[in-house]
Amino acid sequence: AGIGIFAAFTRNALASRAGNIMHTSSSSATSSSSSSCLLSSSSSTPDDSDFDELPGNYPRRDDVLIALSAVRKACVVTQAIQPTSSADYANSPSSSNASGSSSSQQIATVTKADLSPVTLGDYSAQALVLRHLHHAFPKDSFIAEESSGALKEDEDLANQIWKTTGLSSTEDVMESIDLGKMYEQWDDHGTSRPERVWTLDPIDGTKGFLRGKRSGGQYCVALALLENGVPTIGILGCPNLPMSPNDDRYLWDENETDDNNQNSRGCIFVASQGGGCYQLPITPGILPAKRVHVTPQDESVVDIQNARFCIGVEKGFGDFLGQMPGIAKIIHGEDVALDKDGEIIKSCRIDSQAKYGVLARGGGEFYVRLPKPGYQEWIWDQAAGCVVITEAGGKMTDVDGDDIDFSRGAKLSTKVRGVLGSNGGKFHHALVQAYQQQESVRAKENTKNVPSKL
Repeated sequence: AGIGIFAAFTRNALASRAGNIMHTSSSSATSSSSSSCLLSSSSSTPDDSDFDELPGNYPRRDDVLIALSAVRKACVVTQAIQPTSSADYANSPSSSNASGSSSSQQIATVTKADLSPVTLGDYSAQALVLRHLHHAFPKDSFIAEESSGALKEDEDLANQIWKTTGLSSTEDVMESIDLGKMYEQWDDHGTSRPERVWTLDPIDGTKGFLRGKRSGGQYCVALALLENGVPTIGILGCPNLPMSPNDDRYLWDENETDDNNQNSRGCIFVASQGGGCYQLPITPGILPAKRVHVTPQDESVVDIQNARFCIGVEKGFGDFLGQMPGIAKIIHGEDVALDKDGEIIKSCRIDSQAKYGVLARGGGEFYVRLPKPGYQEWIWDQAAGCVVITEAGGKMTDVDGDDIDFSRGAKLSTKVRGVLGSNGGKFHHALVQAYQQQESVRAKENTKNVPSKL
């Protein structure tokens, strides 16, 4: 439909995002176009040229604009239904007794086999993005996190997603979600794999999403295009992230509301191989696109000893063995790296791949992800962030300092034992060296603790 038409959708939705942006009756939900219902109250449709946000010669520009439109659509819907606070989520009904309301105070959630939560927002975002992309690129393939399996047994939740997305039926919802499982039909050798594959995490950072807006819960809609196994487009939609690179107030101010923060919170990072990385507002046209860059590598702004870590809120996953404090001690200094609680002083805790956006605009220098040994990373957790940080001038590797191979399918190689991201140059070298040094120390300590055989 084009950026101009979608701009009216986003403006109308954002104006009512604290209430109900979804269809309010079953008859409106059955419309063939969700945006047409939302546009009915809009007095005018802006011209596409009003939102010509990226350079005319931007690489893969047509593909980027279509993907950007899809991510914006998902951001608007998830932003509208993110709980205001964790207390709202705790008091909301579960999927088994959901009332069908999609307000920000009530969001249905189910638990997957790995005990991770998946919400109305995850399902709705995946259905919207994949349907949008499949319509534009019918020959492309998809790898995405969610499947419709649970919805087949949960009619209430399926109906909520249908009403939220405005797709034609619950069957259309499920078919759209399951486009993300195309990779399951590929053969083991990759010979049946198409050249172009989109990978999506519809809500990266679901726990941050459920933590709530006012509590600073961060999440992102993470979309990437792989061409012959190489990530070439990366888009991170971060609806609750402050727009200013200098604003690290993830918690909302006392007087902050959905109505008064539209110019200060919610942004999208867009990157295409060879074209650089840009930060855009979620609502087209309210602020200009801005090219972003990582912190300079020459230490003119921040030196390595003061480099800031961007780390996850959920400690148990991103640093399963508790290695990050040791890395920080090596970089910052043994006696000044940690506070009395053992936390890294020069750091910010933030959910999701939004960390890559923060690093891309110079809000931090180091990203470290060290999951449980043996864990095999899904590509949707890293591909979009890889393009964003790289095109902003930074670097992403595994813990050995090697580039990450995204061509293997839905998961990275088992050789990838962790992921390191940085502003690049000697900063990245220092991060890799610090990881390896602490790993050597940890291995020696483990050897000391092994009981000797009699």
